[in-house]
Amino acid sequence: MAYLWPDDVLTAIESGKISPLEAFKKFRELDQTVSSRQDLTGGQSNVEERIETILRELDTLIGLSEVKKLVREIYAFIEIQKRREKERLNTEPMVLHMIFKGNPGTGKTTVARIMGRVFREMGVLSRGHLIEVERADLVGEYIGHTAQKTREQLKKAYGGILFIDEAYSLARGGEKDFGKEAIDCMVKPWKQISI
Repeated sequence: MAYLWPDDVLTAIESGKISPLEAFKKFRELDQTVSSRQDLTGGQSNVEERIETILRELDTLIGLSEVKKLVREIYAFIEIQKRREKERLNTEPMVLHMIFKGNPGTGKTTVARIMGRVFREMGVLSRGHLIEVERADLVGEYIGHTAQKTREQLKKAYGGILFIDEAYSLARGGEKDFGKEAIDCMVKPWKQISI
């Protein structure tokens, strides 16, 4: 089927005829057609070029084929949601929390940094930087200290990515451990945290 209008592509996604990744490619084709017709040279093409450059950097990493595919799908999902919002259609909420698992040295931090840069270029994050912390950076030594330390790290990461190395260690302590307090502080609604 020929997709001549963005609404055609959105309808095809909703009916399951094409995947979000295929829809994203169709949107880009439509954009290129419009650009060639109207000879538009604007900021949007520069953003897409910068994102493609960042994604090519991801492609240079050895292996990680599933991760590379997933990053592109997330990119396509965000772009489709932004277009749906622009057309005043229903959108899905963008909750982009992720868990990276793998042995040391497999590229988890590198992929997180790349995603931060992609999200910044797409306008999802204002800064796109990465703050890497571990249990000791979040958990305090006495009552009330953990919430303070965790909030400080959240403030540093605001507009970017908070990368918690070995996050599982926050939940492994016993009843007298302050790791749970750090988790509670992080999942607290942002409205209640004074930044």
